[in-house]
Amino acid sequence: MIRKATFLPIVIFFTTIIFGCGEEKQFHKHASEGVIEYEVTYPELDSNNIMLEMLPSKMIMTFKKDKFKSELKTAAGIIEMSVIADYSSQKMYNLVKIFSDKYVLEMNKSEALLMTATLPPFQIERQEVSTEIAEASCEKLILNFGSAKKESYTFYETCEVDLIEPNWCTPFHEIKGVLLDYRVENYGMNMRLRAIRIIPGEVEDSEFDIDEDYEDLSPEEFNDLVVRNMEIFME
Repeated sequence: MIRKATFLPIVIFFTTIIFGCGEEKQFHKHASEGVIEYEVTYPELDSNNIMLEMLPSKMIMTFKKDKFKSELKTAAGIIEMSVIADYSSQKMYNLVKIFSDKYVLEMNKSEALLMTATLPPFQIERQEVSTEIAEASCEKLILNFGSAKKESYTFYETCEVDLIEPNWCTPFHEIKGVLLDYRVENYGMNMRLRAIRIIPGEVEDSEFDIDEDYEDLSPEEFNDLVVRNMEIFME
């Protein structure tokens, strides 16, 4: 894996993202570069659960043509989680920072699909319903799990953001548009992500570089050192 010794923006979510003259640009159709900000909620947790104060409440997705980086951070920055996906190279990088320890797992497409396969098999049912999320027109999708899961998931995708194959390394790879309202299971936690704003603008290639401080792990090491500790924290 090629690394570049550049300083990445560290304060995830709370750093102001600046484009051009420094003003946030309004969403416009077919932007191929920019940032999507998502609100993160937890459908399976009671609203009074004290854990909600510790869990991430936002996700920032930075995108450029066929690459994206998604970032989550727990309260006080104890844990930071990022995914960098590069469709052209068919590589996905799972990065986790726990206190001062930093780890990265590099995966090819088959390894990424195996790691993200946290849901039972499902059928995608497209609905003749459209809505607007974060100023983008979206199509409604129903994920039907049959007898494997009582509850169906309702997703919304948009074709008005020009990110190439945004779901290629996820269980939703059949969906070609960018998901603006969807659910995932991550480290044993069920999360709903809904876009609240889309900010088009130039993105530097260095946004997708990996800090040289991150330690490369094998899948087995990542599972032992990171996944198990994360699952314990999320319980």
